[in-house]
Amino acid sequence: MKQERGVLLASFIKAESEEAVLEEVEFIASNIDLTNKFIFLLEDKEDPTNKILSYNAIVAKNRVYNPRLYTIRVHRKKQTNTLYTINALNKAVALEHDGQTGKHLKLDWEQYRDSILLTAGKDLRVHSVTVAKIFQVEDEPAEDDQ
Repeated sequence: MKQERGVLLASFIKAESEEAVLEEVEFIASNIDLTNKFIFLLEDKEDPTNKILSYNAIVAKNRVYNPRLYTIRVHRKKQTNTLYTINALNKAVALEHDGQTGKHLKLDWEQYRDSILLTAGKDLRVHSVTVAKIFQVEDEPAEDDQ
């Protein structure tokens, strides 16, 4: 049987308190099939109350990724720690190449270091983010340990 590959998800949360963030991390850890033990908490540098929880999960087709938070599938450019949607990537390429898009065109990733690229309508939105915390999800105790 072929093993399912996980996808990278970004769940958006507006929270002032660490308790609200912890509640969402616990929900994700308990209810979403994660492919690794890490959940990253990113903060928008311009507005630290805008937070993003980023994690790898196995998702079922045509199912809501996370029923509690606005959650989208994103991709990551490891070298520059950039998260992006495909639509935002295409928009960034078009802006850099006089409206042209295509796989043959390269993007200057350095200008998007430590950012998340999103679209709002037809506009590209670039949000500088910082990793505020990395949560390591513990394995559930075995039934006979309880």
